[in-house]
Amino acid sequence: MPRGKNKLNNSKAIEIVYLTGVEGANLNSAGTEGVISVLKKTTDISGDEFVRVSGQSVKYQIRQIWKDELHIPISPVKSRGATEKVIISEGNPVKYIDDDLFGYMIATAGGKLEKKRTGVVRTNGMISLFPFKGDRDFAVRYDPNNPAGKHNIYEVEVTTNVMRGNFFVELDRLGVFEKTELAGEKGGEVPKKTKEARIQALFDAVFNYSGGAHLSNYFTKAYPEIITVAILKRKLPVIGDKLVVTAKKNGKYIIDKNRLKEAIETFEENIEVLLIGGFETVIENWNEIKELANARRYVLSLKDMRKEISKKNFFA
Repeated sequence: MPRGKNKLNNSKAIEIVYLTGVEGANLNSAGTEGVISVLKKTTDISGDEFVRVSGQSVKYQIRQIWKDELHIPISPVKSRGATEKVIISEGNPVKYIDDDLFGYMIATAGGKLEKKRTGVVRTNGMISLFPFKGDRDFAVRYDPNNPAGKHNIYEVEVTTNVMRGNFFVELDRLGVFEKTELAGEKGGEVPKKTKEARIQALFDAVFNYSGGAHLSNYFTKAYPEIITVAILKRKLPVIGDKLVVTAKKNGKYIIDKNRLKEAIETFEENIEVLLIGGFETVIENWNEIKELANARRYVLSLKDMRKEISKKNFFA
C-alpha cells in the first residue's frame, strides 16, 4: 500500500473509529444501587438506554497497557500537598506519553493555574449500538465458615452488545508544547521519532485493548473487530457515528455500507488516506465493504491492517 510522505508534518489529524462485540460484560460500572452494580448508560431521544464506557475509563486502560505491557513510563500521580486530597500528574509532556497525549491541568493549592494542556487525543469512550435490555446476573458471595448462615446476595448488570469506540488525534499538536503547558519561559517539542513512537504506542494499545470492571467474573475481549483509520487534512471527524452494524446474519455482522459510504464521499476532500480493516469471517457483507476501496481508500483484513500500521515508516 503506497504511503504519502511526511504524514506527521502535512496532515492535521487521525480519526479512529472501531466496533467490538462483547458478551455478558460489565466494562464500566456506574456504581451501585442497593445491591445492584449498574452499568454506565446514556438515554437517546427515543428513550432507549445505551451502555457506555467512559472516555476516562478507556484512557485509564490504555495507560495500564503502556505501563504494564509495553513498559512505557507514564506520568506519576500524587497528592498535590501533604494535606490535600487532590491528586495530579507530573504534567511533563516532554517525558511522559500520557501527559502529551491525554493532557492535564495543574493548579496550586490556592487555586492558581500553574500549567494546563488540552489532550491531543480525544475520545468519547465506547457506546453500544443496541439498547440495553435490562440483563442482570444474580450472584451470591457465600460464607464458607457459616454455610447455613447469611450470605451476601448481589446483582450485576451485564450486556451482550456491539460497542463503538473512537479516538481523534491532533497531529500538529502531538509532541509540541506552548510555554503555558510547560510553565516555563518557552515552549518545546520532542523529536520526530518520539512523535512517531507515541502514535504507534497509541495504535498498539487500541489494537490490543482489554480491561474493564468485574473482569474476574465477566471477562470479555474488547479489541477492535472492525476499524476505520482516517488520516485527515483538517481537524474534522469524518466517520463519527457512521460506522454501524444494523443486524446479524449467519452469525455475522452486517455493516451499513451506504451510511459509511455517504460520510466518506461527503468529506472526500478532507481525507488523505482511509483504511478500513476487519475480521473477514465476522462481517457478512465484507465484499460490499471492499467496493469502497479506491486510490486513497484501502480495505484490508484486520491482520494486514495491523501489520501495515505497525511498520516503522507508516507515519514517516
